[in-house]
Amino acid sequence: MQRQGRSGDAGNSLIETAIMLPILLAIVFNAINLGYFWFVGVTLAAAPRLGVEYVSQGGAALATNSMPSTAAVQTLVFDNLNNGLGATSSNAAVRVCSSSSAAGVNSTSHVTGCDSFGMAYSFSANTADPEAPVFALNRVDVAYKVVPMIKGGAFSVVLPSNLTFHRQVSMRSLY
Repeated sequence: MQRQGRSGDAGNSLIETAIMLPILLAIVFNAINLGYFWFVGVTLAAAPRLGVEYVSQGGAALATNSMPSTAAVQTLVFDNLNNGLGATSSNAAVRVCSSSSAAGVNSTSHVTGCDSFGMAYSFSANTADPEAPVFALNRVDVAYKVVPMIKGGAFSVVLPSNLTFHRQVSMRSLY
């Protein structure tokens, strides 16, 4: 008995797969990059907050009356970025503004001095606490140059190849 089927069925499914595979890969690769960018955003929200909390409350938490050094805060923030994102000093910058910085607190403007670490990045100017000189405004800025996990336009990856995220957190202290 002779089989009654279409002779082009196998070829049609091969053509359909060849057309749909690049579209499916483009969706998957962009979803992976968007998920990575979301993870970077969450990590960059946590790192400076952790650092500024340590600056503002570190002395009290350690039962001492002195603030942690800006180098100690920078190490804490860099470790957080490195563990979460694999950040290095070539793709991340941290600026710590506190009274324990090398510049201290300006006696006229009451603006805390800042120390910067890592890659070159132009952070915005620090401001004084609204209730200065009673309080000092501590600030931690983090900038991170994001590189997508999947680069290029081979499968229509639409995310930029280099993007710098910046996050800053301020908190006051009595120090």
